[in-house]
Amino acid sequence: MSDGDEASFLGEFSQRLHSGDLGVVCDALSDYQQAQADTRWGVDNPYWPLNNEVLFVARDLLDRSATLDDENRHRALSWSLTMLWHLGEDEDADRIAEILETTSDPGLREEGVMAASTALEDAEEPNPRLLAAVRAIALDESLDARDRGSAIHALGGLDMPEVEALFVRLTESGDLEVQVSAAGQLASPKKVRVHRELLQQLVDSWPEDAGPFSSDVRDALVGFHSTYWKDAYLDDPALRNAHDELRFPLTDETCLEAFTTLLRSDDPVAVGIALDHYECWKGLRHVLDDSDLADTYLPEVLERAREVLRRPISPAEVSALNMIGAQHVKPGDADLLVDILGRTDSDTVRHEAIWMAYGLFHEAETADARLVEAVSAVIFPPSTASQGTKETAIRILADGLGAGADDVLLRAIREGEPDVQVHALSYLVKTGGLDRHRAVMEELAESWEERPPVRFWGRNPIDLVFGKPHSVHWEGHRLQDPDLRSAHRRLRLPTADESYHDAMRTMLESGDVAAVGIALDHWWDAEGALARGGEEARQPARALVLTLIQEILQQPPSPPELSRAYGPRAAHLTALSALRIAAKDDLSVLADSLESADSLRDQVLDTVRDVLWSVDHSHPRLVQALGDIVCDEAVPMSERSQALYLLGEFRSDNSVDVLLSATRCPELEIQAAAALILARDETFEEHRPMVQALAASWPTEDVPTEVSEVRELLEDSDEE
Repeated sequence: MSDGDEASFLGEFSQRLHSGDLGVVCDALSDYQQAQADTRWGVDNPYWPLNNEVLFVARDLLDRSATLDDENRHRALSWSLTMLWHLGEDEDADRIAEILETTSDPGLREEGVMAASTALEDAEEPNPRLLAAVRAIALDESLDARDRGSAIHALGGLDMPEVEALFVRLTESGDLEVQVSAAGQLASPKKVRVHRELLQQLVDSWPEDAGPFSSDVRDALVGFHSTYWKDAYLDDPALRNAHDELRFPLTDETCLEAFTTLLRSDDPVAVGIALDHYECWKGLRHVLDDSDLADTYLPEVLERAREVLRRPISPAEVSALNMIGAQHVKPGDADLLVDILGRTDSDTVRHEAIWMAYGLFHEAETADARLVEAVSAVIFPPSTASQGTKETAIRILADGLGAGADDVLLRAIREGEPDVQVHALSYLVKTGGLDRHRAVMEELAESWEERPPVRFWGRNPIDLVFGKPHSVHWEGHRLQDPDLRSAHRRLRLPTADESYHDAMRTMLESGDVAAVGIALDHWWDAEGALARGGEEARQPARALVLTLIQEILQQPPSPPELSRAYGPRAAHLTALSALRIAAKDDLSVLADSLESADSLRDQVLDTVRDVLWSVDHSHPRLVQALGDIVCDEAVPMSERSQALYLLGEFRSDNSVDVLLSATRCPELEIQAAAALILARDETFEEHRPMVQALAASWPTEDVPTEVSEVRELLEDSDEE
């Protein structure tokens, strides 16, 4: 919003905060809370410039809550504590402790504990009173496990011996949820080393379904072993001890000492483990209290990784490649990568080497031709690379080289297996290759006959080449006639000019059921003609479309094999969809459809209803057509009733005359429904004698609801 709008917005919010009306103030705090909740979607809280005012108001409400009646006191406390959860500071600790010490309300207790967590984290030294209040909740066995778990969580950020001792004590609780909550607070790498035996005993005693947080404790007992060496064994006891210290360090100093012991050893497995720990977020930086200490070792780590890559087929090269990756690669690494890709039989090594090459492709003005060839070779025989690695190579070449990868991707289109072809074609589209190589790409897409081997990131690769939509009701059908296929391709291009209209006419006039249906789908669907040229793109074919709608609705169902999703209903559904669009500008079209409809009359009536709802008026010809249905004894009663409903809801100049005709029908249901509509009409007085005479002729028992309603309206009007 503009500066002026923002100032007005915040000014209005500030006025509500300071209004003095508790209801208005609490509603403002509710708006703040909703905006704060929305930040989880990555948006800012628009009220944040007034955070200090919000905090001031929350404190004021807490301080004067004792003067309020019970209902307002509860409301004021609830919203105040919620604001302190977001904005509270150490100075709010006594306020929050007062609530926790005195309340028996579960909701206020929960909100108070959340607010306490914020105040405790803000303090250099935790407030003793607040600490004691939260501790008491955690220990109170009369409370629900959820309340106690919230208190345990609120204390989790405090690195204090007495708090750690509390967690140990709570692992002895008879409540499994409390046990799990307390154990979770002892699951950091440093605490695991101290409490491993206790935690293991707990885990062994828990059932498999001990709750979602129990898996965190189980994982913590294992710790981060490595990325690529989980099944390897370190023979040297000193290296095994260093690995254990790295996973569960006592201090940052011992952690880094263990890390360098592994990194500088002659054992390739130990070196690989060290590289994995440096690169992975679950490794070295996760277990260090000061994660920035790891940065000082980066030069040594990268040099060690390159030493590994310079050795012939080192077991640690996969970890080295992963460590350097695209982020730390240098131009001089090209020789290493060419060598590795040329000699390795490991698909994992190939995959990591390709990602490392991406860094060189992305940064260099001119790509190293040898490296391009080495990565390209992964895609084609005699390469034994997995499908995933081949697809990664295509992605890296396309993203890193853009149009410079065209030759490789075109070769993949010609020579690759079907999955490779799909990826090559899709990445060519992504890099603008459709404009450069349209004929080749259309030929491949055509060869799939609307059945691509795989989808590309959930998208149909044929749609990437030819555009969307294929159609709505004929999705996946491949037209056999080359001229019709060509016309269909033209409709899918993103523009609408004379060639577009020629293609539309070609398909509409073809006599081919599916081709006509596909063209009609393009005519009515918002992603078709409308998306390409607006409403004007529909006009040249409008007259032909209207004719075809009537013809299709009079024809039998279409051959079921032409539509995978809709079977024999496809042609009729297409025509009805087109009718919904065509009739909005000329309701008489609906009359034509009703007059020609027979077996599809109920579906046409549904279409009439939808159109009338959208335009909110009727037309004399349509009113007459509906009246003809109402009065036709050969038409099913359900359809006659629906037509009568539409006559009552949407009027035209001749509506009353048609309704009068309906009152002369022999069926009581029709008479009464038509009379009821007239009785509610502004012309009722003119027709009162007729309606009274009609009502007098009706039976008195087992009558439709409309009969009773007409009689009630007559009685009410007589009293007036």
